[in-house]
Amino acid sequence: MMERGLDHLVYATPDLDTTVKALAARFGVEPAPGGTHPGWGTRNALIGLGIGVYLEIIGPDLDQPDPERSRPFLIDDLADARLVTWAFRHPDPCSIQASRDSLGDHEVRLGPVHGMSRARPDGGTLHWRLSDPTALPAGGVVPFVIDWGTSAHPSSSLPNECTLIQLITGHPDPVELRPALAVFRPLLDGPHAEISIVAAAEPELRARIQTPNGEIELG
Repeated sequence: MMERGLDHLVYATPDLDTTVKALAARFGVEPAPGGTHPGWGTRNALIGLGIGVYLEIIGPDLDQPDPERSRPFLIDDLADARLVTWAFRHPDPCSIQASRDSLGDHEVRLGPVHGMSRARPDGGTLHWRLSDPTALPAGGVVPFVIDWGTSAHPSSSLPNECTLIQLITGHPDPVELRPALAVFRPLLDGPHAEISIVAAAEPELRARIQTPNGEIELG
């Protein structure tokens, strides 16, 4: 697994159980229970998308008290499930966060880096550092940055029944977006880039995923 690269996609939902069932039927793969995020009011389920890559399905955890702040990834405002943003894996998130001024407009600044954790179903705990998951720079098209430290990467315990083919980022000004994403290399280098940038009326993400039920586009 590369120490830098696309880490995971964030598919946020107002109702985790309903969305997990819908994706299981659509993909032909049963999402694995992830765990809870104490203090954030959320829990998740995961689908492996290849070595070092996975789909995070995240929604409210009604067994937790309502958090003092809004839940991340627009969860409190969503009417339907959708891809909200993605994560870029880097061993030093603070170095990327410190480069935010080179990204230009304040809308693509990443916010501070802080630690998070979640309890796993097996009783263990995952720990990681990441830039602000509530910032959603450029409408979520620019990723947040994550470092798993000494924790095992979540994809290492997931079946590899699905594969991410392509992540398509849409933006009203794709020419402006490309420099904003340039700091997240090598994703935009070479003929086998994992990310495409296209013009769109609003910021959006779409993922082409190979599943046991065939190729599916998730947006």
